[in-house]
Amino acid sequence: MKLASYSHGGKEGYGAVVGDGIVDLSGALYQETNFASLRDLLAAGPAVLTEFKRVVDGGTPGFGVSDVTFRLPIPNPMKILCVGRNYYAYHEVKQDGRPEYPSIFPRFRDSFSAHDEPIVRGRDDGDQLDYEGELVVVIGRQGRHIAEADALSHIGGYTVANEGSVRNWIGRGTQNCPVKNQWRSGSIGPWIVTADEIPDPNRLRIRTWVNGETRQDGGTDMMICGIPFVISYISRFTRLEPGDMICTGSPGGSAIEFDPPRYLKPGDLLEVEIDGVGRLRNPIEAEA
Repeated sequence: MKLASYSHGGKEGYGAVVGDGIVDLSGALYQETNFASLRDLLAAGPAVLTEFKRVVDGGTPGFGVSDVTFRLPIPNPMKILCVGRNYYAYHEVKQDGRPEYPSIFPRFRDSFSAHDEPIVRGRDDGDQLDYEGELVVVIGRQGRHIAEADALSHIGGYTVANEGSVRNWIGRGTQNCPVKNQWRSGSIGPWIVTADEIPDPNRLRIRTWVNGETRQDGGTDMMICGIPFVISYISRFTRLEPGDMICTGSPGGSAIEFDPPRYLKPGDLLEVEIDGVGRLRNPIEAEA
């Protein structure tokens, strides 16, 4: 299933995308239980998702995709975590070899825009707003100290991110939190594809376009630290919860890698597509 969170007719809800339509699931019941959000639905477990899939297969879309305003796939995540420099596209990785541990950092929920919502180049961003197309793992089952062999069973689904960076903040201190957490500098969406539809997340193609021009074209098979290792490693320092999202890294071709750099500017259209998952689209605008 493709599960999306959205606003429609002045109300917030969630449902399944079927072709150009949406089957609303906000009021659906499972054993007399209604789930308030998509995060709560994922937390209910695979048996409930299977039952809801039957509802979707037997249902009729109540409205069109074009009739909704997309929200973040999980509007209320407890955690959004990101893996930095996790692809073999980076020259220092090639020179120095694989790192023993991944670089992990958190992102605030409001540092991301939803599908079709503008990404904002902030007043203090200079002209160095970058893009990074990434596969996002959405946790479906709570876990702590998860074994690598069990890691994939904790995934509820996958979505797409532009895990954008504001490069002119690099060097302002010893950490990268401000670089990665500028308000609405990235995006996630448009929906979550449930894990059963992605048999091998390590064989997915990632492409990024700016105004129709290809900027990134790589695959998740280029990851340094694979998804099972990343999930296992993160679960060693925090408990993963349903709805938590993990951005798994970008395959190279970001704006900073061009000579001269080709940063995003107001008026640009950014698109990121991952085969089998979806295509995320955002215009770029200047902060008012």
